[in-house]
Amino acid sequence: MRNRTAAPRLLFFGAYDQEYPRNLVIRKGWRKLGLVYSECRVGTRRKVHTRYPSLLYRFIRGGGRGDLIYVPEFRHKDVPLAWMISRLTGMKVLFDPLVSRYETKVLDRGDAREGSAQAWHNLNLDRISFGMSDLLLSDTAAHADYYHESFGVERAKIGVVPVGYDEDAIDALPQPQEREVIEVLFYGSFLPLHGIDTIIRAAALLADEPFRFRIVGEGQTRKGMLRMAEEHRLARVEFMPSVRFTDLGSMISEADVVLGIFGTTPKASMVGPNKVYQALAAGRAVVTADTPAIQEFFRDREHLMTVPRGDPEALAGLLRELASDRSLRLRLSDVGGSYVRSHFNSRRIAETLLGVIGEIDF
Repeated sequence: MRNRTAAPRLLFFGAYDQEYPRNLVIRKGWRKLGLVYSECRVGTRRKVHTRYPSLLYRFIRGGGRGDLIYVPEFRHKDVPLAWMISRLTGMKVLFDPLVSRYETKVLDRGDAREGSAQAWHNLNLDRISFGMSDLLLSDTAAHADYYHESFGVERAKIGVVPVGYDEDAIDALPQPQEREVIEVLFYGSFLPLHGIDTIIRAAALLADEPFRFRIVGEGQTRKGMLRMAEEHRLARVEFMPSVRFTDLGSMISEADVVLGIFGTTPKASMVGPNKVYQALAAGRAVVTADTPAIQEFFRDREHLMTVPRGDPEALAGLLRELASDRSLRLRLSDVGGSYVRSHFNSRRIAETLLGVIGEIDF
């Protein structure tokens, strides 16, 4: 057992993407606090039958030691191996799933039908990985409550750490010059929770008004959204492919307003979208759905603007208001941006994680 007065050493473990914002922000923040972490990692595309031996080999050969084995986002299948290592070494398992596989693949994306074998498989992966964790992280209290109620995880063993943003990649940007056409930006992976259909319908309502929409990304619903835009003959809606995270800053800099998520699936009410933190940190007015997760950290009309989920008329009306009132856009940019940059930078996120770890009785 480690000295409770000493900061824990983290071992990041699994086939995770080192550039994904969640674990990247935590690793950067941990360094900025002057704390120690190491990594035992293999490529994200390895299957379990080759991934497990490779991870075990790297661990044995000195691929990292620590007090807590930190399994980053989406790596549910790596938790059982982390658990076995923890029981042999005395380390503890800290799992940061970011999402439930069942919630994502069945309830949100519809990849598997409820009650099917594939749905049961994903539900079981959640139960096993959550149950084997000594500490489970969540990005919002709404998500934490879902993990508790749906999978029986003791609520005291779930710590809430918001996603935050990477201040080395995104910082306050100059405001665009005042212009006749308002530039509206959405970027994401076209998941149902994003509610891009709501954005397209709002754009249709604003088709004869001075707005231009840029929708950036790839994913499940993209073809359907392209068809919807074509059916509405939306000349001022531009679809663009995904861009590298390092190029996001220049894209955000061209926008007057950045859009969050508007979906009506259960998951949409529980997530804290990366894009909301990123766009606010860049100093842009943000509009997103009014959800319990957003209400945990942000105040409507102070930090950002919210509308009911799946309501294109409300979204169009709010965009009209922002277009007609530049002082409102600038005030939201100033207040929301300052708030996020001071409360959700990588150092503050790491401090929150450190506090959560300290509260758990291992």
